[in-house]
Amino acid sequence: MIRKLLVVAAVGSSHLLAGCGSDPVNPPDTPTIVVLGGNNQQGEPGTQVSQLLRVRVHEGGLPVVGVEVTWEVVAGGGTVEPLSSITDAQGDATARYTLGATVGVNTIRVSAAGASGVATFTATATNSPAKAQLVAEVSIPANYGIHDTHVRDGIAFVAAWNSGIWIYDVGGGDLGGSPESPKKISQYVTSANGVPGGAQVHNSWWFHNPVSGSKRYLFVGQEGPGVIGATSSGDLHVVDVSDLANPVEVAFLRVPSAGVHNFWMDEANQVLYAAWYNGGVVAVDVSGTLTGDLSSRIIAQSFPGGEGASFTWGVMLSNGTLYAADMVQGFFALDPTTLQIRNPAPNVTNRYTSDLWVHGNVGYTGTWGTRGGIRGNAINIWQLGGNGVPTFVRSHEIPGAGTVSDIAVTPDGKLLVATVENGNTVSNGLHVFKRSDPLAPLSAAFSYVSSGLHTGEVAVINGRTYVFGARNPPAPSLMIFDITRLLD
Repeated sequence: MIRKLLVVAAVGSSHLLAGCGSDPVNPPDTPTIVVLGGNNQQGEPGTQVSQLLRVRVHEGGLPVVGVEVTWEVVAGGGTVEPLSSITDAQGDATARYTLGATVGVNTIRVSAAGASGVATFTATATNSPAKAQLVAEVSIPANYGIHDTHVRDGIAFVAAWNSGIWIYDVGGGDLGGSPESPKKISQYVTSANGVPGGAQVHNSWWFHNPVSGSKRYLFVGQEGPGVIGATSSGDLHVVDVSDLANPVEVAFLRVPSAGVHNFWMDEANQVLYAAWYNGGVVAVDVSGTLTGDLSSRIIAQSFPGGEGASFTWGVMLSNGTLYAADMVQGFFALDPTTLQIRNPAPNVTNRYTSDLWVHGNVGYTGTWGTRGGIRGNAINIWQLGGNGVPTFVRSHEIPGAGTVSDIAVTPDGKLLVATVENGNTVSNGLHVFKRSDPLAPLSAAFSYVSSGLHTGEVAVINGRTYVFGARNPPAPSLMIFDITRLLD
């Protein structure tokens, strides 16, 4: 029997479930429709769900291209756009759905002429917290996947591990890209330099030289194998991106028996500061032309928790002070010229420390893993006093979290953003907080990501504020959220 295909989706309570039609077995050579994405979403009444509703029409596993798919709301209210769409080269068709005005489950029917089978979406309209709007998702090869994304001048540099650096136009290039529609410019795999595991691209920084005016160099971190609190490996690589479409590696820096992690640039003085795990904090002169081995350019090195005891995650320069987050020793203020530590231990060490951010006279540090039976489910909040020295204020816990891996404050200081992983359905994903009181941030939005977000970078593009998040394996992806409306 050949009949019109129906795809049913529940709208109103906002879960989206896929199911089959009345025929348990489809006749051979008959197109079939299945649900690909947009399942089990929820949000506040009258808001648009974050992910597209996506179906696929196939015949014997092969895509059926050019089929008109019609979307119809049949229960619970709400609106679907467009009312009809055409399957693409993969046999896929998509639509956006806005939840009904009242709490409950809604239903959408989708039909495709000549196809058999029934699929069901459900979506639950609830009075749950607001969500950041997911505007784009870019799949990354599961070659471990994705770490940090550096965004500047509308160009995104995605650290895609052994797949290298992927460069996207997200609003500043010649390809017409945007955060809603990223356009890939190029891809480049940096050298392994003999480090076991390959390129292992972890993070990057596009250096804008204020003296020469050039935007030539991209600094790329390689995170090789290591043991937390003890050993690490991986080099700093320098890639010439004068032509974004044709990157070329030109220089590198290795600190013996240590591996680079996150870094920060003092562009005015042409100095790169790098957290080098058990190598502590390293300052590097990056002025002029960079080529070959840069070891002679190391200006200073120090160990926030003491030599042999440090394992530094990240650094940030703010208000004339260099701040360092040390995984095992806590949060430190350093002199940016000498790297002398301004606040020696003791520090807050009940949890492992992860990322850091400073805005004005308040600092934030994330927490990682489990230490002494205490989970890394907190953002530690610090008051910054004279000479930039931090004083611990309190821990803001995120229930259910296992790791608060990345944190950032929007440039206007209104929002604090945190990414969470190793948690559960009420913690994994993107958390946004209002900073009306910087020492007591209030939850403003939460967007659930099942496998968690590893990192999140805030970027302002064409007047709108976005978070570029790294979704964890097994299905790694770059997830781009628009948080502009949360600034109000």
